[in-house]
Amino acid sequence: MGGQSSVGQQVRDAADRVSAWIADLPALVSRATATVPSPVRRGLRRAFSLAFFIAIGWVLYGQLNKLDWPEVVRSLPTSPWFYVCFLARYMILPVTEVLCYSAVWAMSLFRHFGVFLFKRILNASVAGASGDVYFLLWAVRTLRVTYKRAFSAVKDVTLLSAAAANGVAVVVLGAYLAVGDWKVFEGLQPKVLALIIGATIAVAVLSLLVIAFRGKILGVNTTVMWRVIGYHGVRSAGSIVLLGLQWWAGIPESGFVIWINLLIIDLLIARAPFIPAREFLFLSIALALAGTVDAPETQVKAMFLADTALLQIALVPSLIAGALWRSKAHPLPIDPGDETA
Repeated sequence: MGGQSSVGQQVRDAADRVSAWIADLPALVSRATATVPSPVRRGLRRAFSLAFFIAIGWVLYGQLNKLDWPEVVRSLPTSPWFYVCFLARYMILPVTEVLCYSAVWAMSLFRHFGVFLFKRILNASVAGASGDVYFLLWAVRTLRVTYKRAFSAVKDVTLLSAAAANGVAVVVLGAYLAVGDWKVFEGLQPKVLALIIGATIAVAVLSLLVIAFRGKILGVNTTVMWRVIGYHGVRSAGSIVLLGLQWWAGIPESGFVIWINLLIIDLLIARAPFIPAREFLFLSIALALAGTVDAPETQVKAMFLADTALLQIALVPSLIAGALWRSKAHPLPIDPGDETA
């Protein structure tokens, strides 16, 4: 009990320090901008927004320019279900996040769906969590919430998303350990596989602490917490099923069961922390295991190349939608605590 109290106190102290720093942000921003005339601020804001979109577009151009387009065109699967599953898998994350933040702030945010697409672009193409920072600043400006309230919402959804995804990963991994065919992994180094599995389980255990100490870590109530976990749990499980169906549609002559092994590898890599270039690591392992799929190896490699290319291509319409689908300011209802934050 003493150990639990000590951990809880440390968590509460850290949360208080971060909250205090976030609460001071509005005053710091106000002092920094007070000396700048209003027309100049508006001009700078528009120039910054334009430069921001140009910079993101340049990043996407650099990524797309690296692709071998003739090979991509030749490797595109012919089944329309491949693209239906891809589109559903691509959209499931922003739709889930809209539902989660709508639950946290008790209002529908589907009118702002474009910003969730833009958030996905930043997290996928620029840097991890850059989309969350953008969303926090957007919420302060568009929804008229305080920095503290916006930070609390982003923190809660991020932690609960990880907890749900880690829970799904452990359940799927446990089922596979019980009934799966591990012979397919004989070509991989046991130490690497053990490290990835161990890291996944360790992160899942840490996620349980978020739920155990929810009163000290989270700003949402228990009902909203379980709603967010439920949304992201369905999203994680749905993404796994859709990815398997997409691969199966790409090479229909192979059985769906064959793809389960690669789904497990993709799941482990996605949940293991501190792994750079996850797509490249998965592609390397998938190509090494391509011989286990009941299809020509060149066809399997071509399908993975097509999927990687589609992920990059889909960012372009998402960027356009994020730029055009920008709703006007729509303030949230103010909580009593927001007046003093």
